[in-house]
Amino acid sequence: MINELLLVAYVALIVILSFKLRQGTFSGFVISDRNIAYPAVIGIAFTAAYFSAASFLGGGGYGLAAGMPWVVFCTFLHVAFACIAWLVAGRIWAMAKKYDAKTVPQLLEKRYNSPTGKVILAAIMLILYTVYLVPIFKGCATVFQGLIGVTYLQGLIIALAIVAVYYAIGGLPAIIWIGFIQGLLMLAGAVLLYGGLFSVGGGMDIWQRIPPEVLSMQGLNIPWQKTLGQAFSISLGLIALPDLLIMIFSAKDRRVVRFAGIWGPISIAVYALCIFSLGILAYGALSADQLEPFLKNPDGLVPFLASALLPPGFDGLILLAAISAAMSTMSAIVLVTTTALTSDILRYFHPEISDRKMLLLTRLVGVSILLIAAASAVDVPQQIVPLVSVSMGVIACCVFVPLIFGLYWER
Repeated sequence: MINELLLVAYVALIVILSFKLRQGTFSGFVISDRNIAYPAVIGIAFTAAYFSAASFLGGGGYGLAAGMPWVVFCTFLHVAFACIAWLVAGRIWAMAKKYDAKTVPQLLEKRYNSPTGKVILAAIMLILYTVYLVPIFKGCATVFQGLIGVTYLQGLIIALAIVAVYYAIGGLPAIIWIGFIQGLLMLAGAVLLYGGLFSVGGGMDIWQRIPPEVLSMQGLNIPWQKTLGQAFSISLGLIALPDLLIMIFSAKDRRVVRFAGIWGPISIAVYALCIFSLGILAYGALSADQLEPFLKNPDGLVPFLASALLPPGFDGLILLAAISAAMSTMSAIVLVTTTALTSDILRYFHPEISDRKMLLLTRLVGVSILLIAAASAVDVPQQIVPLVSVSMGVIACCVFVPLIFGLYWER
């Protein structure tokens, strides 16, 4: 019953904020008219949009197989790339304002005077981001199953309804403010799980109970070289993913961007350290019998820890944090995916479309993309997993090179 009440309160807050932050203009819908004046809101929403449910569930348990290299490489690289991202964020904001760019493809189009390049990048984003939405929906529906005991399909419908409401009504302002709240939930959940393991493991004595091979930087069941490559490819997205860059676009001025660059890396550091450490800490807090089921399926470790280590009600908070991780990512992705189709591709072929009509199309197309992704998540093919890493890598690389050259190269 506690979990159901938590979910009702969570959904009610999202709906209220969505209506309060609803926008009547296309610019307000997609970049909040560049009026977000609170650095902490942007910095923490940035963190929430970046870390999906995969980080909360998969990243938390992956240390069972990868050992200490997963903690060290993932935490260090995430923090390092976050610092680099926010160091260049001021230049990105200034360039976006200079060109009055409302999307990342528009920014690169105006920087290089390349309308064709804009359409190509928008098409890549449209296809690959839609693919990426499918497994996020799957993860979110699975978490709803554990939170309130619904079926997988019912969980999918609930996730679709919640994201569609605050995307279609509020646009980027709702995504950022709700993302800020979701980011706080994610941080609270990560810290609670981290602290719970330390408590069960006897405080600092937990390190004495962890087998030496788990703490070795040679890696456990996965070579450290492979872990390093995975951590690097995942972290690179912090600099170049369009769903993160639009949050920089929304800042009121460069001062907001500068101070958001403090909140962002700090929240990423706390979250990454706590979540990515769960797998190795579990060796010092759980028995061999408790660990055995998760050695083959590490994704189930975090839900188990939430129910086994925390008091009633707190497990619901952990699962809400996992849901928040998924929804904050989905909402930002569907916004940049939709604007890639409407503002960047459709308007390229039909420049006469008014902003008012474009706003309506952006809302309708966004909900349609959510429906397609949710329908695809009913029966997710096995090959979708490698497609996720490929899709994010391609998008990041397509943006990273022209963006960095555009910032520091005059030609």
